[in-house]
Amino acid sequence: MKTIEDLEKQLKDKKLNSIYLLYGEELFLIESILKKIKSTFGETIKGINYILIDETNVNELIQDIETPAFGYEKKLIIARNTAILKKEGKKKNNELSKLKEKINNYIKENIDIINSSVVLVFVEEEADIKQELYETIDKLGIVCKFDFQKPLQIEKRIKAICNGYKVQIDDVNLKYFIECSRD
Repeated sequence: MKTIEDLEKQLKDKKLNSIYLLYGEELFLIESILKKIKSTFGETIKGINYILIDETNVNELIQDIETPAFGYEKKLIIARNTAILKKEGKKKNNELSKLKEKINNYIKENIDIINSSVVLVFVEEEADIKQELYETIDKLGIVCKFDFQKPLQIEKRIKAICNGYKVQIDDVNLKYFIECSRD
């Protein structure tokens, strides 16, 4: 599992992996990383080299991986809130369990195809770390959990943003700024 800082550094260096799992409560940072992945990936044309997957069409994931990106070297597939990485409740959904297993086996058996033609990003609110698909992604790709940031982490991040825009902010005003924008 990578830290948020490691992932940001890797993307700043323009290095893309083939498989990502981004999950957790810190939605702002997840969206920020997604933008950086898209930016690093380059031009995206929806339906050609950019595919969005959710729980309504997650069963098409393997088909979308196998379909070539016409006129492009690779395609970017973002699978958001698909429920395939969530912990199953007491009432197991047999169809969902079969789909999870099918996707897991496909990724394991076809990692070379994925590495050469796809950047696959799973974005979930929660993920079951004991699940086989999670373990496969962790082994073959990059997993990053986005927990709520602690005050010191927020201060450091805001200072970095301010420095990037060449804006000076002292500690008192920084703490006041954070206090005023709690939500």
